[in-house]
Amino acid sequence: MTRSSSRRAGVALTEAIVAATLLLLVVQVSWWVTAVQSVVATRVVAGARVLDETRLIHHVLSAEVGQGRAGVDWVLDNGELHLRAFRGTGFRCHTQPADGLGVAVSGYREPDPDKDSVLVLSADGRWEPSALVGRRRNASIECQRLAGFRTEVWHLDPPRPEGLIGTYFERGAYRFSAGAFRYRRGNSGWQPLTGTGIAVDSTGLEAAGTGAVSAVLTWEGSNPLPPSFHWTVWGQR
Repeated sequence: MTRSSSRRAGVALTEAIVAATLLLLVVQVSWWVTAVQSVVATRVVAGARVLDETRLIHHVLSAEVGQGRAGVDWVLDNGELHLRAFRGTGFRCHTQPADGLGVAVSGYREPDPDKDSVLVLSADGRWEPSALVGRRRNASIECQRLAGFRTEVWHLDPPRPEGLIGTYFERGAYRFSAGAFRYRRGNSGWQPLTGTGIAVDSTGLEAAGTGAVSAVLTWEGSNPLPPSFHWTVWGQR
């Protein structure tokens, strides 16, 4: 009975050692799988962010450059894109108020007299700039019914009582700096439109022929695939 008990004790000890070893292996494999999943998840998130912000930069540059004429509405200066950033349009109404220009307006945002100017198209086909010094809503003006448009009166300096179309804009600039894509309105500070992570030394904006902007965008690190993007956007011709 003593020998049998010893054998059973030995078997139990062996089984315990094997079980502990297997448990340790399972724990190690679990840790390894978790670590791999974490790395993969991090790369997926980083790649998704890169693609989202690349699309944002592409959309912004395409929209801003595409609305203006090279040398007139936008210009490249030492890697910075300086421009009239157009934000909306107003069409002349059938009837006009005693003061101001009655228009049906729609845009990315509402006109803001604190920062906007207006390019006004006259009957002779010329575009003339004016400062937007005031605006007020006026639903009583007889105006064309356009979905998404609202009726208001613009006060311009100098006045443009015969204007047919007015497109309002703010002065701004875009550039790549300090690892991000940034925008500056007027003479204010540069505000980031993206997170950091852009390799500025190998990223930039350049003129591409007449009336176009070429953008090269490179992201830091080896995670994003592909790490570099290039495209050309055209202004009005």
